[in-house]
Amino acid sequence: MSNLEHITTEKEIKEIWERLTAGEQSIKSAHHRIDSLEEMSKSIKDLAIATAQIATETKALREDYVKADARIESLESKPVKRYETFVTAIITGLATGIVGYLLALVLH
Repeated sequence: MSNLEHITTEKEIKEIWERLTAGEQSIKSAHHRIDSLEEMSKSIKDLAIATAQIATETKALREDYVKADARIESLESKPVKRYETFVTAIITGLATGIVGYLLALVLH
């Protein structure tokens, strides 16, 4: 005796049909949720890739900043070095002149 032979009433057939329809609706709903999860997963992957690229670019910018900062410090110190060299030359010239003048007075 097969399973269909046990189904004798219209009520039983209707219950089976309702259960089958509910199962189909549940499957469709599950497929929609899976599709949404796949889209979300792709978005998360894209976000992770973008974050990695931003981290790489930030590291490169930091390295460029450090190099630029060193160049700026070098440029800012050049006028100070020139000023110090100029003052040293003036003091050396004055000292040489004074010593020369004193030697000339002593030797006359």
